[in-house]
Amino acid sequence: MTLYKLNTLLALIAAFFLIGTSSAEEPNQGGRITFTAISLSSLPYENLYYRNGKEFTQIELRKSKRSKSYTLSSAEFIELYTDHKDPEQRYRLIGKAPLITGSSEILYFLKEVGSNKTGGLPIALFGLDDSDSTFPNSSFRFINFINAPLLIEFDNERFGMKPGQSKISKLDLPAGGEFTSFIVRDIEENTLGGTRLFSHANSREMVLIFPAKKGKKRLDIRFFSD
Repeated sequence: MTLYKLNTLLALIAAFFLIGTSSAEEPNQGGRITFTAISLSSLPYENLYYRNGKEFTQIELRKSKRSKSYTLSSAEFIELYTDHKDPEQRYRLIGKAPLITGSSEILYFLKEVGSNKTGGLPIALFGLDDSDSTFPNSSFRFINFINAPLLIEFDNERFGMKPGQSKISKLDLPAGGEFTSFIVRDIEENTLGGTRLFSHANSREMVLIFPAKKGKKRLDIRFFSD
C-alpha cells in the first residue's frame, strides 16, 4: 500500500470513528455495558487490557472473529492498555474512546494508527451500537471503509454509501438459511466486487469494504458472522 493510500485509509478510519460516536449527545455516564472487539490489523502488543474502575482485564482478540464479551461498569470511556516497559508502571495507555449513549452493547473496531501526533494514542477505537434492537438477527451490516462513495446492490435493492457510512439491511431469512446476491459498484457503475452472501434467521452478518490490496483490482471485502 502506498503512503498516500495508507494516509487516506487512516483518515477515513478516523472519520468513521467520529460517525460512530458523534451521534451521542453526551457520553454514557452510568450503567453496565458489554462490549466485543475486532482488530482490523495485527497489533504489535503481546498483551492487551481494558480498565474497569481500578481493575485491568486482559482482552483476548480472535483472528477474523469477534472477541468474547467483556463488561464495563459506570464509565464514560473505554481505555485500552498494554504492558509498560517501565517496571515501576505496570500498564501503558494505548487507546481511548467514548461509549455510545443509549447502548448497553457495543462493538469496537481496533486499528493501529501510530502516535506521530502530539498526545496521540497508537490505537484508534471506533464503536457501533451492537444491540439486538439496532442490529437484529437476520440482518446484514455494511460498512464503507473506502474514501469514495459506493453503490450497493443487495436483496433486490440498491442504495448508496458515503465514505465511512454504515448501513443495516434487515431480511426475512428462513431458519435453514439462503443466499442473497451482493454487488459493489462505484458511482460510474463499474463493478468493484460481489458475491452471494449466505445467512439464516438466527445470524447477523457484517460486510466490511476496504480498498483493493496492492496488486489487486477487486476490493478487499471482509465478512464477520455472529
